[in-house]
Amino acid sequence: MTTSPDLVAVRSLTVRFGSLTALSDVSFSIAPGSFVAVIGPSGCGKSTLLRVLAGLAPAGAAVSADEIRVPLGADGRRATAWMPQGDSLLPWRRALPNALVGARIAGLSRDASSVRARALLEEFGLGGFERAWPHELSGGMRQRLALARTCLPGQPVLLLDEPFGALDALTRRRMNAWLASLALAGPSGAVVLVTHDVEEALLLADRVLVMSERPGRIVLDLDVRGRAGAREQVLGALGLGSSTAGLAAPERVARDAPSRRPTRAR
Repeated sequence: MTTSPDLVAVRSLTVRFGSLTALSDVSFSIAPGSFVAVIGPSGCGKSTLLRVLAGLAPAGAAVSADEIRVPLGADGRRATAWMPQGDSLLPWRRALPNALVGARIAGLSRDASSVRARALLEEFGLGGFERAWPHELSGGMRQRLALARTCLPGQPVLLLDEPFGALDALTRRRMNAWLASLALAGPSGAVVLVTHDVEEALLLADRVLVMSERPGRIVLDLDVRGRAGAREQVLGALGLGSSTAGLAAPERVARDAPSRRPTRAR
């Protein structure tokens, strides 16, 4: 019997909230070393999908699937780290203790976690801010701190739910460029990023999953690494023409189009 090389596998996932179907027959797999972006219109179930992968399905959700496979830790719990929308920093903790929250919950060694946290803060451009309070940090710095907190436990699968969605367009672009310079997945891990932003998806991911309107289904599964015409294919799957001024998914085009420019640094 052979073992699947995939790190994550989902087959025929459907999620319902009473009479409302949020996700319908969703199937995909993710290989080690992958950075996958999930993009689609508001309300199509992107965040619900991440929560299901994390084992944190929303209250009232009826989840059915032929398979939901993610790595498991030594304790039998899912070896995933979920970063929700917003930074969710604790205002009564300074930066370093905030970064350590996930490691403490995971039961990791205090001393080893502190050393790793300081190294991550340095790598994430927060060296020298270990004792800063959250309110003393800029929006971009807060998001970097939240990402460091997510990465610190060392889980193989990172689930990022619009980590930069609350930032202004310029700061978001700078954060995307910074994130693109990191090797978050590594050779044996994986990152799943939910976003509304086509350019963010194309810059950061090597593969893009496009979802339909609710009930959410995958209508395009595209390897975008060096692929000519990838942007046009993603926009087409979203129902947007290639000449559309806005670069985000439909519900944010009108709001964000004036501040966006069709550039791609890769």
